[in-house]
Amino acid sequence: MKIKNIAIGVSVAVASMTGMTPLAVASQHSAEKPNVIILFTDDMGWADIGLQGSKTPTPNLDKLAKTGQRWTNFYVSSPISSPSRGGLLTGRLGPKTGLYGTTAPGVFIEGDPDGFPKTEVTIADSLKTNGYDTVMYGKWHLGSNADSFPTRHGFDWWYGIPASNDRYSTITPNQLEMNALMKNDPKAAHAAWVKGMPAYILPKQEYWDVPLYMSYEAKDTINGKYIDYKVPGGMKQATFTKNITSRAKDYIAEHKHQKNPFFMFMSYPQTHTPLFGSPEFVGKGHNRYGDILLEIDWSVGQIMDQLEKQGIADNTIVMFTSDNGPWWMWNKWGLAGQKGDLRDAKGTQYEGGMRVPFIVNWKGHLKNEVVDGIGSTLDILPTIMSLTGTHHPVKDLDGFDISKTWLKGDKSARTIMPYYVLGQFTAFRMGDYKVVFGERKGRKGVVWLNEPTLYNLKEDPNETINLAQRSPKILTEVVSAAKIFKENMPKPKAPLFNPNS
Repeated sequence: MKIKNIAIGVSVAVASMTGMTPLAVASQHSAEKPNVIILFTDDMGWADIGLQGSKTPTPNLDKLAKTGQRWTNFYVSSPISSPSRGGLLTGRLGPKTGLYGTTAPGVFIEGDPDGFPKTEVTIADSLKTNGYDTVMYGKWHLGSNADSFPTRHGFDWWYGIPASNDRYSTITPNQLEMNALMKNDPKAAHAAWVKGMPAYILPKQEYWDVPLYMSYEAKDTINGKYIDYKVPGGMKQATFTKNITSRAKDYIAEHKHQKNPFFMFMSYPQTHTPLFGSPEFVGKGHNRYGDILLEIDWSVGQIMDQLEKQGIADNTIVMFTSDNGPWWMWNKWGLAGQKGDLRDAKGTQYEGGMRVPFIVNWKGHLKNEVVDGIGSTLDILPTIMSLTGTHHPVKDLDGFDISKTWLKGDKSARTIMPYYVLGQFTAFRMGDYKVVFGERKGRKGVVWLNEPTLYNLKEDPNETINLAQRSPKILTEVVSAAKIFKENMPKPKAPLFNPNS
């Protein structure tokens, strides 16, 4: 599609997002509503699967892609954890939901009183209303108070941790205290950071006291509708991937005989540092990060094998993706993911931070191909609503229904992608072209450029050649489209992840 035609269609695209209605097409492909599984990793880079250049082999992910559909231009809604997770679950950008922060780190931290808003409707909420049983395993990172737990937002059952596996340190101040130190005593803050480095580089279980919860909706209880059980001893980091993989397999086996379809959100705390791996994987990858990648790949294989064993692989949609790009500050120790030639990494508006691996597999139903069109985790909600015939009450979505690409190989319905960092509209992609207005500069936040830069992502995915001066007409068209998009955005809600404000 020519850029001029895309530019003309931006207003239509924005309107189509806000007026999306589900298409009841599931019956065309199956006599039953399909089960849905999202396999969601943490800080995994675009090149962390074998077919995209991983130095550590990922045979199970490669098989998932070869028998399904792999997208090479797939984006998260934010290059950091909590806003990205909020975007996936709601199909909405952070400024619309409040699930973002404007100051570093911009995510939910321990001690933060805020969490997932009661007013937002998740993919789990709507699937549950449509008769689905819903379960989540692993990392939430959207609030640690009970009202914010996954079980209050559509999930029947949750076994997992409320934040990242690098929260709840036993040897350094928590993030709220660190924020205060950085403001009032930078030298003390630096000393505390140095003291905490071994917990990341040479991690031990005793350095972390991450709480682990088993939360579920219950009937006929004296104390209320929910049971929130804090598991004694907390999260055992080295065996946690094996733990939740085993539980997921058991759930699949037990659910085979249930009348309702299921939605499973498998949210792996790894490959986020500190990197704890099961003993049988240690030393087997290309570096320590590779060890963890091998275990994630193993887990994917275990789940896919279980679907086959239970005879439900042909009625289960499986998606695999990550919350953002790799945490590059740990790369020199061999603790960060792989991003190929993509520029920059987690936390930034460049491709290494926002572009992630994405695979979808639905045995016997999908167009088996590699898709170069644009897609996003924002699109998962409207697409699953379409394929399951589910009504979603929220119309002001930022996702597109890309089910026709999945099923028929049609061009992606998404031709644009906004890049939000710390709640700021920093860049915009239209077709092959991307304009950048501002850059994330560490704890300084977003620093606005004097003049926008322009890149052709098809020819220059690592964003090294600024075309702004040599292609002024294209720059004007993309900037104009970005302006239209921004003008159609409502006034941002107050950020929920600014705990010191």
